[in-house]
Parts: sequence; structure tokens; C-alpha cells
Amino acid sequence: MARRRIGVADIKAVLIAWEAGQSVSAIARMLGYTRPTVRRYIEAARRLLGLPVAFGQERRPVVGQRRRTDLEWEAIAQTVQARLARHRPAGAAAAEVTQHHAYLEQQVGQVALSVLHQRLRDERGLQASWGTVYRYARAHWPERLRRGGVPAPVTIRLADPPPGEEAQVDFFYVGRWTDPGTGHTFRLSAFLMTLSASRHLFVYPVVREDEQAWLEAHVAAFTFFGGVPRRLVPDNLTAAIVKADRYDPRLNRAYSELTRYYGCLVDPARVAHPKDKPRVERTVAYARASFFRGQTFSGLDQMRREAVHWARAVAGQRVHGTTGERPLVVFEAREQAALLPLPPAPWELARWLRATVHADCHLNAGGARYSVPYRSVGRTLDVRLGQRTVAIYDGAELLTTHLRQARGHATRLEHYPEDAQAFVRATPAVCQARAAQVGPATVAVVEPLLASRTLHQLREVQALLRLVELYSASRLEVACGRALAAGDARLRTVRGLLERGLDRLDALAPEPEPLATGAGLAGAFLRGPGAFAADRAESKAAEEVRAWQVW
Repeated sequence: MARRRIGVADIKAVLIAWEAGQSVSAIARMLGYTRPTVRRYIEAARRLLGLPVAFGQERRPVVGQRRRTDLEWEAIAQTVQARLARHRPAGAAAAEVTQHHAYLEQQVGQVALSVLHQRLRDERGLQASWGTVYRYARAHWPERLRRGGVPAPVTIRLADPPPGEEAQVDFFYVGRWTDPGTGHTFRLSAFLMTLSASRHLFVYPVVREDEQAWLEAHVAAFTFFGGVPRRLVPDNLTAAIVKADRYDPRLNRAYSELTRYYGCLVDPARVAHPKDKPRVERTVAYARASFFRGQTFSGLDQMRREAVHWARAVAGQRVHGTTGERPLVVFEAREQAALLPLPPAPWELARWLRATVHADCHLNAGGARYSVPYRSVGRTLDVRLGQRTVAIYDGAELLTTHLRQARGHATRLEHYPEDAQAFVRATPAVCQARAAQVGPATVAVVEPLLASRTLHQLREVQALLRLVELYSASRLEVACGRALAAGDARLRTVRGLLERGLDRLDALAPEPEPLATGAGLAGAFLRGPGAFAADRAESKAAEEVRAWQVW
């Protein structure tokens, strides 16, 4: 039969009976304890009170001596029990805990004792119960378990919402963490979502408490739970709330878009009222102590994988102090089916910002430049940066969309004015193709200009090819040929020839007259009079070309 454990009330009864003069044997028969047990508590009280009478000596109650009150014996009994508990012989369970004394010496007071018991059980195979570990720690480090003796505040517990109705969310600070892979030190934080009905939780470590981390963590949490609670209760952090208001809070645009996509509502806590979300606030200390404290991680991705495992295998399997049930068991039995179903695909992470349109019809967003219609130049627009697409809004009106670029430009020609569109479309390849349609002389003029790859000479080629709109292609080809013959194949030369009609001299020259037959004609005039007219025309054309070159 197991030995019955003596309590404070029985210790007090032993001491009162001993003071009244009863023997150890009589007290043992009366209370059902062995004589050594009774003697051990009496000896402890005698030493505590400083009584000179030892056991085995004759003693009688002193006549007229003041008897101690019941409250005094209560305090003495508690002190005796505490002193003997520190020196209780170690059994098998206590001896097992003693093997981890060095580990407990380092961690007690820094990490919650319940967390230390869980780690010793899971990582080192400890078989001793939580009570054994607690008594061992109380015997060796009582000052670390008591924090000033301040009484705990009174808490009024509200009824739990129905399963699937509410989740409370928050960021909390963990500490400084150095990434072993990069050597960079970060301010490590974590996102925490706790389902109010089952107390099942999800932890997502982050290195920045910004809007992007907040949205990423929500998507990961909904995926972890396999569903969406109908109502979210966050704090009034800037990553979620643009304007905190007790009656009409305003969410930022991306968070509002996420909640609409998943079909849930947001009900922020009041400013400076953390008790509006007590379930997540109470879990912060547990998550910080149980998962993070005293652990090492190889990187952020590995930390997040370990957090998912910890949420299921450790936090989900613990017996919750308030509900008395295991959160994962309650979640799978009653709450998982009550959550809203997930959409077919996760929400595309998006970030909203404002940007001003520059004179080149582009705005800067996310490290790249995106074009918008030229009528918006100088205006400040709303930009939605998604993971794959970029949408640009003027208020509620969608102006344009682009594929997301890591850097560089994303340009739509229709966003430019019509004259600018014509200029942009005339690329070097297009200019070469148009010159080939005019003729070989035009190609010979264009190619050297394009070979320089300078913008001003591209403009010169574009202006030269636009002469087809004022003159015919055949005339442009002739003018280019004459400019090549003159050794000055430039835009100004070709344009001057066309403006003065010098490309048409051959067409305006008269036909040569037939040669006259007669002895009186000199040899110099054997070509006939028409030859002189042609020579004069050619001389005049050459003078015009030289004059144009000089001009």
C-alpha cells in the first residue's frame, strides 16, 4: 500500500498533540502515521522553536504557560513542511531529475518551468512528472520561482466564441538574431494567430514587422489551419490599420483586399486595450519561451518549418490551462469544420503605394518604371504591386496594367501622344526596311547614319524617310543618288535637292536635235545644237549642288 502523504493540517495536529503532552506512539496511533514520521516533524518543530527538551526525556506541560493559537501553529506547520521538503531523500524520479541539474541551473528563471519539463521530456527522455520537476526546482531555486510575492490581478474570463468564429492576431518581439548563413543580425519578431475556441495557434517568424510580412503571415496561417475564421481581432499596428478609431477603424488597402478575398471581417482591438484580445496576448509568453528561448536555427526558412512542427506537435498537444483540453484535438474535432473554406488559389500578395507620373509618361514603383497614358503626366496615382502584375489606378478607375518587372521599363506605345508614337515606332530596323522599299541609293544613304547608333542620327534618318510624304519615293531615290554622287549624303543635301527640283533635271532637258549634213559645219558642232543645251543644264545643276553644299 502506498504511503499516505502528510499535509499541513496533519502536521499541525501532530504539533498540537505533542505540546499537550501526548507521546509519539499515541500521536502515531491517533493519526495513522509511523512513529519515525511523527518524530521527524516534532524534531523539526523543536529546532524551529528552540525548545530544549529532547525526545526520550520526561516532560510535562508548564502550568500557566501561554498556549499558541491555531494560526500560530498553522504558520509553524507550513514552515516545517517547507524545510523538510528541501531535505527529502531523493527517490527514483527525483534522482532522474538530478541528472539534469546543470541544465536546470542554467535555465530556471529564464525559461518557464513547464517549458523546461516539456523539453526534458521530448529532447532528453525524462520520465519524471511535472510535479517532481517543480518540487526539485522549488527546493533548489525558490527565489527564481517567486517574483516579489505580488498577488496576481483578478481576471474576469469572457465566454469563448463559437468554433470558427474568431481568431486573434499579433506581432511580438523575440530578440536579436544572427543568421548563420549571411552573418547579418536582425531584429527577430514573430506573427501569432490563435483560434479563440480551440486555442490552436500558428507562429510565423519574421525579420520585419511591416505590411508585407503581415500579409504573408496571414496567407500562411490560413493555409496552416486549412480554413479561415469569420472574424480577425488584430492590434492597431500600422501594418494593418491606417486610422485607429473605436467606432470606425480604417484598414489599409492591401489588408482590406486580403480579407475580402478570404471572406472574413476585421474587428481591431481598442487602442491601448490588449485585454480585448487576451487569448493571443496570453499565448505570446508561452510561444516566446517554448519555441524560441534557448534554441538555435540555421536560417529563417528552417525556423519557419520548425515553427509549423512545434505548433502541431508541442503547442497543439499540450493540455491548455484554461480549457483543460489539447488544442489540436479540439481543433480537429470541433473547429476545423466550422472554418470558412479556402479559395481555390492563395491570395496574390500585393502592396499598394502612390507614385507621380513623370514627363516621359512613366512612374517609379517597386524598382522599375511603368508607363501610363500621357494625360496623367504630373498626377499622383495609386499603384498595386502584385507578385506577377502591376495595376495603376486613378482613384477607383483602372488606367492600365503591366507584368511585374524586377527592373527596367515596361512601356505601352499607346500611352504616348500620336506624334511620339510615330517616333518611337521608327526603330533602326524599321528604318532600314523602309529605305529598302525606296531604293538602293536611299539604303546607301541610311546605313552609315544608323551604324553610328546615336539618337540624333536616328532622328535624321526618320526625317529623311518622311520626305516620301512630301515627295514621291522615286524622287527621293534620285535625290539620294545625286547626293551620293556629290559626296554629301546627308539629310540637308537630299532635302535641298528635292525642294529645288534638282532631282528632275534629266526629265526637263530637251531632246537632242538630229545632226545637220553639210560641208559648211565645223567639227566642233558635229553633236548638234542640243548638246550645248545639255551641257549648260549639267553645269547649272552642278553649281546648284555646290551652292547647296556651301549653304
